[in-house]
Amino acid sequence: MAGTKAGKGKRGEQDGWLERQNRALRDRGYKVSLDLHLGMVRLRATLPPKPSEPAATPWKQRRISTGLRYPDQALEAVTQAEKLGAAIERTLRTKQPFDWSPWDRPSRGTKRTPVGTNPVISGVDALRQTEQWWVQQRKRSGSAATTWDVDYARPLRPLLQIPDLQPEHLIHLVSATELGTRSRRRSSQAAATVAKALGLSADLQQQIRELGKGYSPTTDTAPRNVPSDEDVVALIDALPSDWQWPVGICAVYGARPHEALLYAEVLDTKLLAISAGKTGSRRCFALPAEWIDRWDLMTKRLPAIDYGRSNQVVGAAMSRRLRAMNAPFKPYDLRHAFAVRTIYCSKISPSIAAKSMGHSLQVHNQVYQKWFDASGMEALQAELLNAAA
Repeated sequence: MAGTKAGKGKRGEQDGWLERQNRALRDRGYKVSLDLHLGMVRLRATLPPKPSEPAATPWKQRRISTGLRYPDQALEAVTQAEKLGAAIERTLRTKQPFDWSPWDRPSRGTKRTPVGTNPVISGVDALRQTEQWWVQQRKRSGSAATTWDVDYARPLRPLLQIPDLQPEHLIHLVSATELGTRSRRRSSQAAATVAKALGLSADLQQQIRELGKGYSPTTDTAPRNVPSDEDVVALIDALPSDWQWPVGICAVYGARPHEALLYAEVLDTKLLAISAGKTGSRRCFALPAEWIDRWDLMTKRLPAIDYGRSNQVVGAAMSRRLRAMNAPFKPYDLRHAFAVRTIYCSKISPSIAAKSMGHSLQVHNQVYQKWFDASGMEALQAELLNAAA
C-alpha cells in the first residue's frame, strides 16, 4: 500500500514531464506512452503475446519496466519508448513476429539492465541524445543554439561518421587536437558531455577531462593588436551611414557585434541599453562620449541584412563588412579597444567597466589588463625612444 501511494505521489509531481513526452510520442506516431512508478520510468503499450503465451492470445496493454530512474535517465527511457514504438509499427506493417527479446522482463533474482539497451550506438544518435540531455540540464539563454553549435556540435562533428561509437573514439577525438590549445579544451568538454549523457563511466569522463587540461583563456590568449583611437575613427568615418551606427556602438560602448545589430538601443541619457545576447540585458556607458555625436548614434540605423538568424551568424555580417573595406582589425577588436580605454581612465573602476561590458571582473582584470600591459609597454617604449632622439 505504501508503495502505491509513493508511486502516485511521484506521478503527480512529474505529470508535466509525462504529458510533454507522451504528447511528443503521439505526435511522432509512436503507439507507446510513459509512466512513473516508485521513481522508475515504465513503458506502456498494446503488445502481442509473449513467446511463453498461447499464439492466439490477443494483443493487450502491458507495462514494461525499463530499469531507468527519473530524472537522471529520463532521456534514455524516451529513447527506449521510440525503439518500442518502431518495433510495434514494424510488426503491424510487415506481419512479422514481434521480437520480445529486448523487452521481456528478466527472471526474479537476475540483475536488471535497461530494457532495449543496444551496445551499438551511432555517432549521429549519440550527438542527438547528448543535445537532448544538455538542453534539459538547466534553463538555457537565447544564445543556447549558438553555444551548442560552437562548443559541442562542431568539435563533435567527426563522430557523425562512426557507426558504432566506443569510448576510445571519444578519447581519440580529444587526443587528435593540439596540446594546450582552446580547441583541445573545447573537444575535451564536448566529449566528456557525450560520455555523461550516454551514462558512460565516471572514470572515462574524468580521463577525457584530464586530456583537455593545459589551456586557460586568461593566461594563454596572446595580447591583441588593439586598434588606436585614430584607426577606429578613420574606419568608422569611411563606413556608409547604415553600418556606421552598429560599428560605432561597438567602438563607443564596447558592445559585441551581435548585440549592436540585434539588441542595442541608445537611451535619452546616452546610456546604451542591451536587451539580450550572450550575457543578457545590461546598461553600458560611452567612452569617449564625443563619438556619439560624431556618428549620430542617437539615431538608430541598421544595414539591410537578414536578422532572423542566430546571434553568431548575424554578428559575422559585421566581420564581412569590415573585411570588404580591408580594415586592419576585426569588429571584436573594437570591444577590446574599449576595454583598454577604460583601464587608462582613472575615473572608471574595473568593476563598473566589467559590468558595462557584460563580463566578470576576473575576465576584465586578467585578460584585458594583460593586453593593456602589452600596448602600454609599446607606447612607453616609443616615448622613451622619441625622448632619446
